[in-house]
Amino acid sequence: MKDIINPNVEIPDDQVAMAFFRSVRWVNGVYCPKCKSYNVNSRGNQGRTRRYVCKDCGANFNDFSGTIFHKSKIPLNVMLYILFNLDKKTTTQLSEELDYSRQCISRISKLFRDKLLSNPEFFDIDE
Repeated sequence: MKDIINPNVEIPDDQVAMAFFRSVRWVNGVYCPKCKSYNVNSRGNQGRTRRYVCKDCGANFNDFSGTIFHKSKIPLNVMLYILFNLDKKTTTQLSEELDYSRQCISRISKLFRDKLLSNPEFFDIDE
């Protein structure tokens, strides 16, 4: 993982970030992203993610399967820091704090905005 340039930046611990992510992702229990069955077995851990197999369709998946984090090379705790600071800091500020390029931070910010704002489950405006 990259070292953070600014020592005043408080990025969540990776284990805390994973626990938070799992609590949001699997709020109703672990289910298969392919067939939506809750009939799954844990296959242990691979790095920081847990692996699962669906007993109904046989699909293998992990905590990130089917999410915007699936193929990301940026650690989850850094991604959550970006998400929680989207409305407080500019892309340039986040880039300087985290030592990632502006393009990288901009791409992640756009991804979060597009996915969250276009999903009525996460974003609901009362008019």
